[in-house]
Amino acid sequence: MNAFQYLGRNWPGVSAKIAQHLGMVGVAVAASLVVGLALGIVVSRPRLQKVGRAIIGITGAAQAVPSVAVIALMFVYTGIGPRTAVIALSIYGVVPILFNVSSALLLVPADIREAARGMGMTPLQVLVRVELPLASQSIMAGLRTAVTIDVSTATVASVVGAGGLGDIIFIGLSVVRPDMIMAGTLLVASIAILSDVLLAFIQRSVVSRGLSIPS
Repeated sequence: MNAFQYLGRNWPGVSAKIAQHLGMVGVAVAASLVVGLALGIVVSRPRLQKVGRAIIGITGAAQAVPSVAVIALMFVYTGIGPRTAVIALSIYGVVPILFNVSSALLLVPADIREAARGMGMTPLQVLVRVELPLASQSIMAGLRTAVTIDVSTATVASVVGAGGLGDIIFIGLSVVRPDMIMAGTLLVASIAILSDVLLAFIQRSVVSRGLSIPS
């Protein structure tokens, strides 16, 4: 039996695993986006720019931490279950989003901020109407990275009882079923690729190149 035959014969169970996988990733990415965006805005404010530059260095280095290590650390404190996976994925997803948000906002030229303030804008208006639109290209890039990371990392989360497509792969490994291993791997890779393509389309649609700064 090959991977496609396995998927055809076991589709109801496979579709349930896909739903579990997407559910974990969706909740984790939403939490990562809220936290990463909020922290990125805070540390990019003029009074905290030194802290912001330190955060950029820390988050840049943190991206080298293996995702398995984050899941293992959370397992120690929260035990087995989807909650552990979602918390770990959220923490891991915050890193690229926070890095991109803070670095992009810190790169907004000071003279553009001054011009906006000279037009009578409040600090909040400068942030919403000037800084965030200029940083939107980099913010979307961070979101795309977080989604891709979480889709793949959620596979490993199966070892802490979180379910998802990792179950198919690990069961296939335990019973030596190449068709199951390949089916799970193809599904995870397809979800990661399709998610990135969709976000890239959204990015091109909503972000004007004339209003973006390099990440």
